[in-house]
Amino acid sequence: MKKIIMSILILTMGVYATVIEETRRSCEAGDAKDCKTMGDVTRAGLGVEQDYAKAHYYYDKSCFDGNKDACKELAAMDKK
Repeated sequence: MKKIIMSILILTMGVYATVIEETRRSCEAGDAKDCKTMGDVTRAGLGVEQDYAKAHYYYDKSCFDGNKDACKELAAMDKK
């Protein structure tokens, strides 16, 4: 049973890492929604190392490209 659970966890982590990398690439290509998502993921440390400077970068990029939700997150980070 432990082997089954470990196998599922390993597969899930691999899929999650792939999704994060695809989202990052999409952001770098100019997708404001994916930049906001990368900001959220990086700020919270979900599947990646928590990094407020990178989160700020992603929110800033997304905000610049017109994502109002990212602008709100950026403003909240700047208040702290």
